[in-house]
Amino acid sequence: MFIIDDLLLFPARMFTDIVEKIRDMAEEELYGEDKIKKELIKLQIMLETGDITQEHYNEAEGILMKRLEEGAKRREGEE
Repeated sequence: MFIIDDLLLFPARMFTDIVEKIRDMAEEELYGEDKIKKELIKLQIMLETGDITQEHYNEAEGILMKRLEEGAKRREGEE
C-alpha cells in the first residue's frame, strides 16, 4: 500500500520541490548580498562616468540598500 501511495504522491512532491527551488532562486536574485553589492558597484561606476545623475544614484542606492537589509532579515529568520 505504501508503494502505491508513494507512486501517486510522487508528482505532487516533485512539483513542490520544483516550486521551492524556483522560489529560492528568485529570492537569491532579488535579495542575494553578492548580487546587490555588484549592482551597487555598477551604480557607483555609472555615477563616476556621468552616465547617471546624483539624484538617480541616490534613488537607486536607496532601493538597493533596502533590498540588502531585507535580505539580511530573511537570512536571520532562516537561522
